[in-house]
Amino acid sequence: MENIERVTGDKILKIFDRLKKERTILKLNILGIGYEGLSIIIDVKGFNKPPYFLIDLPGGAQDNLLNARGKTVAIEFTGNDKVPCSLKSVIESVTEKNISIIFPGVITRLQRRKYFRIPAPLGTKAIIIEKDARYEFNVIDISEGGILISHPDCFHNGDKFFEGAVKPLLIVYNEGANEQRIAISKAQIKRIEKITDIGRVNYAFQFLDRGIKAENDIMNLIYSYQRRLLQRRNSL
Repeated sequence: MENIERVTGDKILKIFDRLKKERTILKLNILGIGYEGLSIIIDVKGFNKPPYFLIDLPGGAQDNLLNARGKTVAIEFTGNDKVPCSLKSVIESVTEKNISIIFPGVITRLQRRKYFRIPAPLGTKAIIIEKDARYEFNVIDISEGGILISHPDCFHNGDKFFEGAVKPLLIVYNEGANEQRIAISKAQIKRIEKITDIGRVNYAFQFLDRGIKAENDIMNLIYSYQRRLLQRRNSL
């Protein structure tokens, strides 16, 4: 079952201060204008009347958002305890550099059984470097909690790749013309699937140790790919 917690009062200020310090990525959905994007908190004015917080204006969004004052914004993020959080509030003002948002009355923390999983962008690779070998896998899908990767059966080594084995992972993908890399210091093989009819082996990894930067990078990859799929669907 899902466990819902509602955070109110001074605890909201503490959460925002931590999000600012850790530069946690926020997923924005501005209702009424159909805008979705990513941002970070750059300042917290928790003792003003009314209290508000500032987020960075997403690049290239000036024309879409300069008239967003008074609109409702839905924000999602993942806390440092890996629990998904969400809130709704109202945009107080928009400048050429940032968006001012009134403090919400409540932040909802929702502990889900599973992370949302998406198919990986075409060409995404996972690399594992052992002392005596380097292995490159195709990434099938990815979530904030883990990854499913695939490798030809002929290269499967049961002595190194077995259920419970812990490996470092390097995820490599392209964002436009730029290559992006996400380093996962520890990931554990939770399941191995042999696809005999096509001669491949799939490995389901659970992330054990990501770090704040890798966590934010994975969220950025997921949300960026979601946006690209949405844009492609709309163009079609």
